[in-house]
Amino acid sequence: MAIGPSQQHGAPRDDDAGEQGGVLVPAVSRTVRVLDTLVQSAGGATLTELANRCGLAKSTASNLIRTMVAEGLISYDPDTRRYNLGPLLVEYGIAAVTRTTPVTEARPYMERLAERTRLACLAIQPMPDGHFTAIAKMESRKAIKTTIEIGSRFGRDAPLLSRITAAWHPGTGAAEPAGDPGGEEIRALGFGAVFGEYRPELNVVGFPVFDRDGYPCLLITLLGIGADLTPRDVEELAPDLVAAARAITARSGGQVPADYPVVGSEDVAG
Repeated sequence: MAIGPSQQHGAPRDDDAGEQGGVLVPAVSRTVRVLDTLVQSAGGATLTELANRCGLAKSTASNLIRTMVAEGLISYDPDTRRYNLGPLLVEYGIAAVTRTTPVTEARPYMERLAERTRLACLAIQPMPDGHFTAIAKMESRKAIKTTIEIGSRFGRDAPLLSRITAAWHPGTGAAEPAGDPGGEEIRALGFGAVFGEYRPELNVVGFPVFDRDGYPCLLITLLGIGADLTPRDVEELAPDLVAAARAITARSGGQVPADYPVVGSEDVAG
């Protein structure tokens, strides 16, 4: 399910229309297109490649990119003649993540879950165009670790992530009519799990954190290899997953849907 900007946590609300109205600046939109292209190009891109992928005239792309290099937004390698993401974005990214309230509130619960299970724990954010990005991680205590890192992107049809977001409508808390058949089960449990759907032996369980409209704005996932995360393990973790979802949502100013499951404790057991 594609997620529009108006459905995102932090997107402008109707009462912000006065401040948010007006004409968009084309240069800023072009800058974002260049950055997004580089995010998806691990090896960087040449000027010609950027111009083509962003739909820009080469002269326009040249001026824009030269300015972005000067400002530190992107970098240039004269040996390969390729551009890539710049160092300034690291500072921006760290600042953005640390100021995202759900992530800040989620960290203690992620640490407890990672400590209890010894599995990697990721915070994954739904993005405006429908894809998902990993924005925080607690490392696995296991000898064999997953290779998913902060900044990893997942498509809008990612098995578990898309199902969790499709299980709730923004604001109303109603189930998604055209969602995955497993959506009703996810909604009833308060979390979801997949076994071997991302790749063989990789098992994942995850739960949502809700924004002020009752829509999933963050997904907290635990990743295990084979027997490190079994259906029985998920069943045993269920109360802690639901308690964490409720606690993080409440602490970050979100709204838990009225029919979201309730457990006896609002804290994850240490």
